[in-house]
Amino acid sequence: MTLTTHIEKHLGKIDKGWALKDEQLPIQVVRFRNQPFEGVTTYVTLGLSDHLLNLKEDKDVLQELVFSTYDRYPSEQIASFMVTFAEYLLSKKRGLLRGDVVGPSSPLIPGVSVNGVYASIPVFFDDDFYVYEGGQLSTVLVWLLPLLDDECSFVKQNGWNSFEDMLESKDPDLLDLDRLSVCP
Repeated sequence: MTLTTHIEKHLGKIDKGWALKDEQLPIQVVRFRNQPFEGVTTYVTLGLSDHLLNLKEDKDVLQELVFSTYDRYPSEQIASFMVTFAEYLLSKKRGLLRGDVVGPSSPLIPGVSVNGVYASIPVFFDDDFYVYEGGQLSTVLVWLLPLLDDECSFVKQNGWNSFEDMLESKDPDLLDLDRLSVCP
């Protein structure tokens, strides 16, 4: 089974895709409608896992990125963000560990509040979705959760366990790119 087949097994058929113009870094973003819920679109990179990314001094990983949000946000802008973020990881040759925060920076797409991301496991999907075992090395699918300024700071200061506890207790709408912060 290929990585694409693995992803489609869990998310259904690819609805649309976008490709990076740079032929040196063939990164694509594919879209799945109504996943994981009705009215929600999930985007996944393809091609990032063709490159080893460093997690620690002696640990490398293959990863693809997963991002889910409401249909009201422009798909082309989300795809552009995903490609740009994948390019950033490739430029640093750096993989994402659970709890890693990138940001705050500019808004993920124009006109939204969120301006950072948090790396997590894709809990809205089946447990066997987030690791693809079909290649020589496993590929981890990393869920990018959108964050606001103070949430980025909170995770960096208090750690990912505290942040995930707060997410569980406050139950924010993590698919809303204009949501209010969960931080006190």
